[in-house]
Amino acid sequence: MRIEAASEKHLSAYRQYFQACRELDFDYYRDLADDADAWLRKLVRHADGEEMPAGWVPCQIWFLLTPEGEIVGAARLRHGETHMIQEKIGHIGFEVLPKWRGNGYGRVLLQYVQAIAEQPECGNWVVVCDAANAAAVRTVETCGGQLLEDVRQADGTVLKRYSLTPIGGLFA
Repeated sequence: MRIEAASEKHLSAYRQYFQACRELDFDYYRDLADDADAWLRKLVRHADGEEMPAGWVPCQIWFLLTPEGEIVGAARLRHGETHMIQEKIGHIGFEVLPKWRGNGYGRVLLQYVQAIAEQPECGNWVVVCDAANAAAVRTVETCGGQLLEDVRQADGTVLKRYSLTPIGGLFA
């Protein structure tokens, strides 16, 4: 396995990954148009702070890939402070496709971001996950996430908000 920053060289693999995430109804992919190629190209530009929609912040994306180049999972790091980031989506998001779960790949992605990314302005990142997603909760807590609060949503679901410390400075 290897981790690489998202780029257009991943277009072929991303089409399959994008479709799988949409079929699984992952939140991040739910409201996107059906054009995986166009979305990946936008994501690459957004990572560079280009063509940002109003209210968005630059967001880096990394893919966890098999030796054959299949995308197993992804991690996103949002650079900035907004109400939406602090309260709803967090600085870091990640997912692993179901057939690859149970191998610690979510932890690998999250620890990768912790190790290489710069510390956010607010000191620690906020990571938000659904309280019903036991694997995500376990992953965040295994990576050192400290629970800030449980937030009940209008639909009755509960989101867990965590504070997560960067570890990159430990290796400097």
